[in-house]
Amino acid sequence: MMMKKMLAILLVVLMLPAAVLAEETVTANAVAESAKAYQIIAPYSGVLKPFDWETGDVIGADEVLLEMETIKLVAPVDGTVRALFAEPGDQAADVMNQYGMLAAIEKDQPMIVNATSSGAYNKDENKLVHVGESIYLEQVNDRDNEGTGRIISVRPDGYTVEVTGGDFDDNVSVEIYRNADCSSKSCIGSGRTDISVETPVAGAGYVLKAAVQEGDVVRKGETLYELASQDAENTLRSAELKAPVAGAVELAVISGMQVYKGQLLAKVHDLSAMTVVASVDEMDLDRAEVGDSVTIVFDRYPDAELHGTVEQVSRIGTPRQNATYYDVTISVITNLEVLPGMNAVVHLK
Repeated sequence: MMMKKMLAILLVVLMLPAAVLAEETVTANAVAESAKAYQIIAPYSGVLKPFDWETGDVIGADEVLLEMETIKLVAPVDGTVRALFAEPGDQAADVMNQYGMLAAIEKDQPMIVNATSSGAYNKDENKLVHVGESIYLEQVNDRDNEGTGRIISVRPDGYTVEVTGGDFDDNVSVEIYRNADCSSKSCIGSGRTDISVETPVAGAGYVLKAAVQEGDVVRKGETLYELASQDAENTLRSAELKAPVAGAVELAVISGMQVYKGQLLAKVHDLSAMTVVASVDEMDLDRAEVGDSVTIVFDRYPDAELHGTVEQVSRIGTPRQNATYYDVTISVITNLEVLPGMNAVVHLK
């Protein structure tokens, strides 16, 4: 009787490895990933404005993540905007070719004087004038009518004065002096007043934004346009780069960095739907087929067995040591907090 029992036990032991082998599962190391990770790409070549975001921060949908520096095109003079030829989406070069300018400003002092050295006091220094020089004006037929000006251009046959102060009619004769007392020895010439043409505003790049409207009064240095580099796409309307969804930020750049068009700047990982990517040995690929149910245990939750479904099996492997491993993507639904980068073990069938 004892012999029969021992024989029966021996038979069970001999049969056990095959039974266990038939029922055992294969495990694979895995990492959690966002089901959807949205890339933030540089829309043009330029410089990133300073930012405070760090990798791992959570951002809301439509919240500004990054912003590119723009080129500020400013008013060269005080005056009124009379024409805006460039519009958002235009290439400045195209507008310049067509109109010769992006905008036109009528100066607050619209008068100029077309002058020559005629009537200058007879000394050499009075016949030599300089661009940028401040001068004084006196109307010939009304000596009490005085004003001020600045020489804005010099030509072989004369020079042009921009009237900066005073009240002169068009086409009146004036004499021009270096000294405020309009002494004869400081006379450097004479000329006639004329209505100044509008001041053209030129620029280069891609027009992102017009900061003023026609008819606006502007001060010198006030922003008229914001431009990007000319490689910007013609659909771009803002230098702000917003998060398309709420999620976790993964940065690929640093604050103030020079970037090129198309460069990856950041990713926003949507945390509302997570996947698990298992690294499966080539010898076990027959245990991972699309649609299979698997069990997942995260290192963070060792006592919780989660269920997942194989969504995709990569057809390209990665050699590692003496084997090749394939990525197997598994969907998982859980109320537990699963974050990108969390480690897990996947039990295959």
